[in-house]
Amino acid sequence: MRRLLLLCLAIQLLPVAISAQQDLFDRYFDKGCLRVDLHHTGIGDAEVYAIDALIREPYWAGNPRNLIDDMNLGEHIVRVFDLATNTLVFSMGYCSVYAELATTDEAIGGGAKTFHESLLIPWPKAPVQIRVEKRDDRNIFRTVFDFTVDPDDYHITTESRYSYFKVKKVMENGDPGSKVDIAILADGYRSDEIHKLENDVEKFMKILFSVEPFRSRKSDFNVRLVRSISGQSGVDNPRESKYRDNLLGLSFNSFDLDRYMLSMENRTIRDVAAKVPCDQTIILANEQKYGGGGIFRLYSTCVSDNEFDGYIFVHEFGHAFAGLADEYYSSEVAYNEMYPLDVEPWEPNITTLLDTARVKWGHLIAAGTPVPTPDDSLHAGATGAFEGAGYSAKGLYRSSHDCIMKSKTLDGFCPACREAIERMIDFHTR
Repeated sequence: MRRLLLLCLAIQLLPVAISAQQDLFDRYFDKGCLRVDLHHTGIGDAEVYAIDALIREPYWAGNPRNLIDDMNLGEHIVRVFDLATNTLVFSMGYCSVYAELATTDEAIGGGAKTFHESLLIPWPKAPVQIRVEKRDDRNIFRTVFDFTVDPDDYHITTESRYSYFKVKKVMENGDPGSKVDIAILADGYRSDEIHKLENDVEKFMKILFSVEPFRSRKSDFNVRLVRSISGQSGVDNPRESKYRDNLLGLSFNSFDLDRYMLSMENRTIRDVAAKVPCDQTIILANEQKYGGGGIFRLYSTCVSDNEFDGYIFVHEFGHAFAGLADEYYSSEVAYNEMYPLDVEPWEPNITTLLDTARVKWGHLIAAGTPVPTPDDSLHAGATGAFEGAGYSAKGLYRSSHDCIMKSKTLDGFCPACREAIERMIDFHTR
């Protein structure tokens, strides 16, 4: 009875909380987006940030009823405070290419590297303090950069680039503030390959929205294609000494892993994506070679013409959209001890099982299911805690025998992944 009363109270309070968040937006923000471009340099354990540019963009596609991110996802978090009152008015967890580098041989070897990054914030009505925080080795956020921005600063540019790129509305279900807005960008498609690009996009949208929970939540999404044109077909493939005039700079062999396809051309990507409301960016590569990548709240990438391209598309979108971890543990990866086994990972679909009585998806585990859960035929269809995940065969656990984040399959996401995806959709839409 007590649990029922608490549930009823929570349901009653929900409209009040949503109204308070909307009031927060109306008081402190206006239409448009403040884009802060940063240079992020690291060598060993040392990091330095510097502001590259401040830009006012026409669209901030986020949910004005969810300005404070309480999901505890991402390697970084940006927090925005009203300067006059020190009120926290916005926060958002995210990951960066720099965080991808941190556990690679390249970083451990001590070579300095600089990355271009962007923070996307609803347009403030008054001066704000912006704080960038990063997790330490115990997963505690520590401040790494702090600065102020006055929205009346005449140095803030409003320049719009790539005005000649056309936009196609692939799926339109409502106002950007109440939908998940996907922006699909093209890389390695020439001007005479637009028809192929549009067919490729149609193919991948059918695949994505055939998989739960995206299928059931299709009406919560808007999808727009920016027809970004490259000078040549394809993307860079360094191991074969192939370099292309591809606008967005996608390249295989990122961090010396052949199949890993990322871009270091953040400024160009953000300039192109600024043409549409954008919660999540997908970059589609006009390529046959197996490859892709996904970084939480940055972008996902996928090739267009591989036998596994549908799987790659959904798998990498899972990383970028919901912060899902890889659940496989036998393939070659670029990282060294990415998950310390004495710290609980922030990703929602893997655990180090430090407390078997408090598994993060424990509410999904049926009574009587053993934890850890034997990976045998008796428990093949169960939700539990199966050992082997996050690139490690021992000490890391996943919620089911198989999942899109584990195997080259489109049979479905595991229960922990499905719940995480649903939660992220709700964050953008409710």
